[in-house]
Amino acid sequence: MRALTDTARRKDSVLVAGIDPVPSRFPKELRVLPEADATRQFCTGILEAVEHYAAAVKLQAAFFERLGPAGMGIYKDLIYAAKDLALPVVADVKRGDIGPVAAAYAEAHLGVYGATCVTVNPYMGEDAVLPFLEEARRQDQGGGVFVLVATSNPSASELQQSTDPPLFELAARLVAKLGESDGDYPDAGAVVGVTRPEIGARARDLLPEALFLAPGYGAQGGDTSGVRTLLDRQGGGVLVNSSRSILYAYEVSNTDYRRSAREAARRTRDELRTAGAHL
Repeated sequence: MRALTDTARRKDSVLVAGIDPVPSRFPKELRVLPEADATRQFCTGILEAVEHYAAAVKLQAAFFERLGPAGMGIYKDLIYAAKDLALPVVADVKRGDIGPVAAAYAEAHLGVYGATCVTVNPYMGEDAVLPFLEEARRQDQGGGVFVLVATSNPSASELQQSTDPPLFELAARLVAKLGESDGDYPDAGAVVGVTRPEIGARARDLLPEALFLAPGYGAQGGDTSGVRTLLDRQGGGVLVNSSRSILYAYEVSNTDYRRSAREAARRTRDELRTAGAHL
């Protein structure tokens, strides 16, 4: 994960800016355009707005897939534009399949599209994770894989805490088993939300050396107290994702969406610094 940690240290920021474009929430001047054109313009503006404050960006692939071939063209162009700005990209694809199918997904997002990291669903076991790690190692971009361990959505506990031992603990142990050293952190990281602090603390107990990608900050209700429970012994080990509260900050500020996103990113970065999070 050295690409992520290098950028985080250079900028003194653990913020990952999520780009989840919903055309119905775009500013009025963009909603008159065809959706693909509006999406490209909106996302490019956001990317440039957050570049100074974010350690990485996370692209939610579904919002580009829904636009068909044009959307996937935008997805690829944004990845390359982010790289031009020296921003690593997490492709939030949450794929979960095995063997040649998993390998094909990995080649697509890490190879063809060029993302630095991907998110992976481990429900089908090691076979669903290892092909992504192998592709990340082949690409050698200093990236890796973030495995879903303890997610931030409201119903997560219905499955992730329904067994003995809980499924999230089994997923954490899989992360620990598969990761290989890549700088200060293994190349297998974990998605652990900030919305369930007690579960996050247990995930950190199980994964003391892993890098966490922590969603749920901001619009989903997560705050700095949830971030603190995820920190490792050195006060690091966490990258915090914030999406809607940055993307759509203009809705409550009555200013240009790019200016509002820039200010929201700066404010979030500063909040996370105050929480003591660093890499």
